[in-house]
Amino acid sequence: MIRRAMSATGLRGLRARVRSESGFTMLLAIGVLAVTALLSAAVFEAVGGDTQLSRADLDGKRAYAAAQAGLQAYLFQLNANATTSQWWETCSNDSQSAMTVPGSTTGVYYSYQPVNTCVSTDPVGSLINTATGTLGMRFTGYSGSGCPTAGGQCQTRTIVASLRTVSPLSFLWYTVYESKDSTLSGTNCAQMYYNNASMITNSNCTIYWVTGDQMNGPMYTQDQYLIYPNNSPTFGRSRTDDIASEADVGSNSSTNSSADICAGSKCYNDPNILGTADPSPNPTVKLPSDNSSLLSDAQAHGVVLNGTTTLTIVNGTQAVGETCTSSSTNSCTPVSIDLTSKPIIYATNLPGCNTTYTPDNINYSTISYANPNISGGNVNAYYGTCGDIYVQGSYSTPLTLAAANDIVLTGNFENSTDTGGTTNPTGSATAGLVANQYVRVMHGNSSNPDRTIDAAILTLAHSFFVDNYDGGGMPQGTLTVHGAIAQYYRGVVGTVDASGYLKDYNYDNRLQVVLPPYLFDLQVTSWQVFRESLCQGSSC
Repeated sequence: MIRRAMSATGLRGLRARVRSESGFTMLLAIGVLAVTALLSAAVFEAVGGDTQLSRADLDGKRAYAAAQAGLQAYLFQLNANATTSQWWETCSNDSQSAMTVPGSTTGVYYSYQPVNTCVSTDPVGSLINTATGTLGMRFTGYSGSGCPTAGGQCQTRTIVASLRTVSPLSFLWYTVYESKDSTLSGTNCAQMYYNNASMITNSNCTIYWVTGDQMNGPMYTQDQYLIYPNNSPTFGRSRTDDIASEADVGSNSSTNSSADICAGSKCYNDPNILGTADPSPNPTVKLPSDNSSLLSDAQAHGVVLNGTTTLTIVNGTQAVGETCTSSSTNSCTPVSIDLTSKPIIYATNLPGCNTTYTPDNINYSTISYANPNISGGNVNAYYGTCGDIYVQGSYSTPLTLAAANDIVLTGNFENSTDTGGTTNPTGSATAGLVANQYVRVMHGNSSNPDRTIDAAILTLAHSFFVDNYDGGGMPQGTLTVHGAIAQYYRGVVGTVDASGYLKDYNYDNRLQVVLPPYLFDLQVTSWQVFRESLCQGSSC
């Protein structure tokens, strides 16, 4: 192989090319360094953003937990002050400016306020959703730098909650047993329909629901409802009304099925259920055993009467009448009570009281008297040694009537805001009629068979009954109730063959949160969260 030596000229050219390529390498190296720096900056920025996102996310979670803490703090106060239904009605107790969550890290707060502005002259009307009987509250939690001032690094979360109480007065209709009172039937009717099939056909015990019965509100029984064959009463106003039963026979759990809430084969025919049939076992709602606690309340804050009293509510705020213990006028004492200062009246039993009650062919013991508080001459009063209250009239102030024996409605008993018995009462004046034995409706004493009662009715050992329901010399009428009815046994108000009364019962939603005077002493009432949701933006 012949090798040729490189010339001097060629060597110089090679060296020049090498020198020119070394400059290109430097540019390439600088470019790589620049790209690396940019990538490093991007990574650093991304990590910094992640840190910010993680902090905001953590503060958001803390803010939500703080809002929950505010809800629980307010709920605790409601239940701690459940001995008076007036606590939340002062307006000032329903708002809390931002305060530190106990035990939290620095910068975590909660506040709360009503959904609607509280009006001191009408706290019930301004705060309560009358359609659901709930108290609407807004709870806000704060967490982060600069809190509780919103904006900047401060994260906020807001919960809107609806709160309500659960008690026998949470329902338009409440019974322990849907059967007749055992003391009236002479048999042991204190058995649940779902535990004893023979009860369904036992005429001594059965009481039926019939077409024409209107139950416009939530219902609850520890028993089951019994519908007359081929009849269809109406249960509930809308799906928000529970039609509840403690029974759970397991035959059908589908929505709005009456298989569990009703006795028999779906009560022969399904009732017209506009509410939501609730066949699942529910937490048992207890009925108080007696009203003796109201006697102490009346001694301290009202009036105690001994024996049988006849009352008429006049001018909306005055209870006038007579207490008579025998047929002698010497046994009678005039009564005049200002209900605005004495909102609770209790009638006690005297020696010789016979508490036996038979609803058929009742004759009333009356005496004619001249009462200086009532114009128009002599007035008939009822008398006896039992702690009975005979009452009628129109009221415009909260009141509670309690009897060691019976309360008897001698005529309409209406809230002054009720227009002729056709409208639901409004305002803060609620009434309670609480009898240890019976709350009774007098029947057969006027040409107008219809009756209206605007009250929470509680019969703690027996029933809500219509005297002489099987006839009474009157055509069938309608018994309208705006309020609630809670009874141990189910009472009779009419018969299937058109005597007595058809039912037009309407729940007073105010009773969810506004009890008649001192009725809180009769029940263990608990406030609960009915509904809650996390809101954002303008919805808060």
